[in-house]
Amino acid sequence: MIQNILDFAAKKTGAGERVAIVTVTATSGSSPASPGQVMAVAADESTAGTVGGGASEYRLIKQAAQAITDGAKIFEFAFDHAEEGMTCGGSLQGFVNILGSQAGIAIFGGGHIAQCLAKIAVLTGFGVSIIEDRPEFSPYFENTRYLVCEPDEYESATVLSGCDYAVVCTRGHRTDADALRYCLTKPLKYLGMIGSSKKSATVLETMRKEGTAPDALSRVFTPIGLNIATEAPAEIAVSILAEILLVKNGGTPAHKRD
Repeated sequence: MIQNILDFAAKKTGAGERVAIVTVTATSGSSPASPGQVMAVAADESTAGTVGGGASEYRLIKQAAQAITDGAKIFEFAFDHAEEGMTCGGSLQGFVNILGSQAGIAIFGGGHIAQCLAKIAVLTGFGVSIIEDRPEFSPYFENTRYLVCEPDEYESATVLSGCDYAVVCTRGHRTDADALRYCLTKPLKYLGMIGSSKKSATVLETMRKEGTAPDALSRVFTPIGLNIATEAPAEIAVSILAEILLVKNGGTPAHKRD
């Protein structure tokens, strides 16, 4: 059982996702759980292991998934089974550790810039999710979560699970707009879209005419990245990650020596 839990957690964190490890430390009375029981919970509420089942386990799964979404690192719990509607009585308590990358980037698109950005983001310590509708691009992405899905599948595929930062760099204006529409419905800390000033203005104006609020569109960093790069994909990727780090760490674009 423990090996299954470890394998589950390793697979999820290896794909850039975060996982909650729920550990029971004490019980009293007639409880279905036992001290030392462990369960792993992913953001989509999939699990490995058990902490006794029933209403208390269901509530823990919900709390653990929410903690992942909220960016928590650890929390404690204590449940009275009677309050959960369980007739066995008793109680259980324990703690939850959240494993995995503390920050995640979702990259919509699998082209050259996305490939470069994914590599340096992984090296920087981010969990990286690639969202593409072309499965043949997956070999270009190592140590990432590669999701093959269409825009109408974004919600069900939880493409932004564990991600506070998103970069839209798909293969065209339409797919960029599709990704942007979805991302604007989420409370991201950073949302950037690739493109020239003309292309960016066109996409944003189209969405404004569709009814997207101006204050929502003002959240989008586009054209994307700091003004430090040539047209080389690797340099553009560096400029994008630099902009994300600027937002993430509350930095400034000034030289340190100044």
